[in-house]
Amino acid sequence: MARVVIPSNPEKAIALAKLVNQKHTDDGANSPLNVLKDHNWTDNGPKIAEADTLNEEAKKLEKQVEKIYKERDALLKPIKDTLRASSKTLLGIYASSPKKLGDWGFEVNDTPQKKKEEPKA
Repeated sequence: MARVVIPSNPEKAIALAKLVNQKHTDDGANSPLNVLKDHNWTDNGPKIAEADTLNEEAKKLEKQVEKIYKERDALLKPIKDTLRASSKTLLGIYASSPKKLGDWGFEVNDTPQKKKEEPKA
């Protein structure tokens, strides 16, 4: 039995919907899809353009979000470097009581770290 693929990708689903709706519209009263009651192109055909517009808007927003994340990450790099330097300085000052760094907002984990295993030859 033949298997028909309905795209899960929004752009491909919209493109397919445009094609099917156009064929249905071109066929008019002779379209075999006129028998559809619940899921018909009369109700859903007009929604294609709006879905396409929203999809394009979402793609633009994704690009904006990507740019914002890059800008944020560029600002965070020197901040994180300063946090590392600050924690090392405070650890030097409070070497005998590292939990004091908690007063500065740092999370202090004093459980022993596992040693990395040497690769087996």
